Amino acid sequence: MREYKLTNQAFKKLKLLAKNDIKTAKKLKEVIEKLRSDLLSGESLQGYSKFKKIRVGKFRLIYTLQEEILLIAIIEKRETVYQTFEHLFKNSSFLGK
Repeated sequence: MREYKLTNQAFKKLKLLAKNDIKTAKKLKEVIEKLRSDLLSGESLQGYSKFKKIRVGKFRLIYTLQEEILLIAIIEKRETVYQTFEHLFKNSSFLGK
């Protein structure tokens, strides 16, 4: 099972959902566990070919592999996930531009 890391945004969102929407938080954790053992065939993110997206209810999970470490970049609602991702991508060296 591969190691994984969450960006601060993803960690905070998952923590908030664990308090307010336990069902969605559990689904997201299940998807992360599946990604750790076997990469699900997520859809490539347009304009960012290294990143993939997976739909989990009303949320999108954006991830990538960096040196065999699963990086969960964004967990956000569908309406705002792409704006949040672009902002984080432009302002973070963590995502390895």
